[in-house]
Amino acid sequence: MALTQATVPDAMMWSWHDGMWNDGHMAGWGSWGWGMMLFGLLWMALLVAVPLGLIYWLGTRSQSNGAAEDSALAVLQERYARGEIDDEEFDRRRARLISGR
Repeated sequence: MALTQATVPDAMMWSWHDGMWNDGHMAGWGSWGWGMMLFGLLWMALLVAVPLGLIYWLGTRSQSNGAAEDSALAVLQERYARGEIDDEEFDRRRARLISGR
């Protein structure tokens, strides 16, 4: 009799009403389950968004600097073509723009 009771689990172990199998933390999502899932999704979004944002920022930053220098050189050439600046001023400013690259 002692051997039988020791090897057969109690039937109540599998049917807890407030325990882990029916209404407890393993029975469904519950409020903690949804919160943990949303927290996990937040971290996944951050792990994807931060590197993508950094790549985008670095890409647009390098393109904008080149366009600004090119537009400055274009304005300088237009001023020279209209006769607003002389040869010496044009050469000096152009050398400064080109050396700044």
